[in-house]
Amino acid sequence: MKDGKGFMQEEIKILSQGAFYMTPFRDYHIPEFLKVIHHETLIELYNLGYEKITEALQNVVDTSESYIVKDKSGTILLVCGLVHDDETPQMFALFSSNLKDNYKSLVRSSRSLVSFFHQAHPLITMTISTRYNDMLQWASWLGFEAVGMSEHKKINYVEFVRCNSVKNYVSHETSRPVMH
Repeated sequence: MKDGKGFMQEEIKILSQGAFYMTPFRDYHIPEFLKVIHHETLIELYNLGYEKITEALQNVVDTSESYIVKDKSGTILLVCGLVHDDETPQMFALFSSNLKDNYKSLVRSSRSLVSFFHQAHPLITMTISTRYNDMLQWASWLGFEAVGMSEHKKINYVEFVRCNSVKNYVSHETSRPVMH
């Protein structure tokens, strides 16, 4: 893989499961992802106010903890990660047009993704448009709980939250009961 300056870059496999691996999403991945970005992902980025998709993807690289997921042949499945705008990180996924060919395998391996994020973050949120029933079911299957609704540009969204049960998360770390 060549970076933006033409130098060869070895992709670091942060997480591997089955035929998939995850590596940090970098600016040199943007042209590659633009070739395969799913049309529904484009619509969602436009709904979020981005007029230029390259600007949206550069924003992902610059402001979030983001990763690209590929299969062993290098086919891109998605760009995912966490946005840290608030105290609680928001999980996101930008899908490629290759999603339908690999949907079942991706869904099975996505639990590893959530477990990876929970290593550093005991609480994760997600917001999904009510237009995407499969994605709403995916969030529930991953252990996210629907906690409310919101609206943006006349589009309804379901707000989800997921706690890391292994960490026995409480709303504020200093509020935990003292154990003697």
